[in-house]
Amino acid sequence: MKRLFITLLLGVCIQTVNAQTKGNPQLGLRLGLPFGATARYYFSDANAVEGIAGVYSGTFTVTGLYERHFDLSPQTTAGLGWFIGGGAHLGSRKTDGNMKFIAGVDGIGGMDYTFPSLPLNLSLDWKPAIHFNTSSDLTDFALSVRYTFGR
Repeated sequence: MKRLFITLLLGVCIQTVNAQTKGNPQLGLRLGLPFGATARYYFSDANAVEGIAGVYSGTFTVTGLYERHFDLSPQTTAGLGWFIGGGAHLGSRKTDGNMKFIAGVDGIGGMDYTFPSLPLNLSLDWKPAIHFNTSSDLTDFALSVRYTFGR
């Protein structure tokens, strides 16, 4: 019983990220707010950068994010994980018939699943955006579908 407890404790504490794709770029579609293209690159097992070019409600933004990924495979199923991170965005928004430059900071958090036998990644995330000069977008949720190159 003591061995089982220690094994489970080690499994929970050790965060190896076997499900991710270090060095292999991912490119796909973001279905939600903002709607658009997404690209992600893992520069280590648990650290990634993501770029999003999206449109919504008369707004166009380009977002850059840093993400820290945590593997849940030992506790659940192979390929499942969660992530959290942040970054910044630039873009334009049409308000009162005029185009206005916008910029701000973003947070991101969500669940991530990489198929073990397919070069496909799915993620469901919440990405609140605080704009410096217009109203913020705090309820941005999306499902992203990405193809993993080199896998």
